[in-house]
Amino acid sequence: MREYGKAGKKVLFVCGENAARSQMAEAFFNRLAREWRAESAGTFPAEKVNSLAVRAMEEVGLDISSARPKALDPGRLCEFERIISFGCIARAAFPARDRLEEWPLPDPGKGDMGLMRRVRDEIRRLVSSLVEELEGSD
Repeated sequence: MREYGKAGKKVLFVCGENAARSQMAEAFFNRLAREWRAESAGTFPAEKVNSLAVRAMEEVGLDISSARPKALDPGRLCEFERIISFGCIARAAFPARDRLEEWPLPDPGKGDMGLMRRVRDEIRRLVSSLVEELEGSD
């Protein structure tokens, strides 16, 4: 695998507001991964993490209540070997297209708790598969 930066072994999750999907993915990834780390960012970050996302993650034992939405910093893209977008990046204009993949999930911030839970569970499944791919299993 290519080295993109000094940090290496990092994944970036990106969604529009960095208020739900990417925050949940970052939390699941960092709980499951041993050798890799994740960060998250938004293309238009919200002022705070979605309260339904906080509640949904509490239900599975993860506290994201102190997380804060962060803006996507194109200058830091070299730090990440994998970049996962939840449908908020214009692929043709993105400078790190070779490391970008899409997980097209609906924005649960526009729905109710049922949608938030369904998206959370799908993110958990996708993140688990990604961690297995990157780190293998014991």
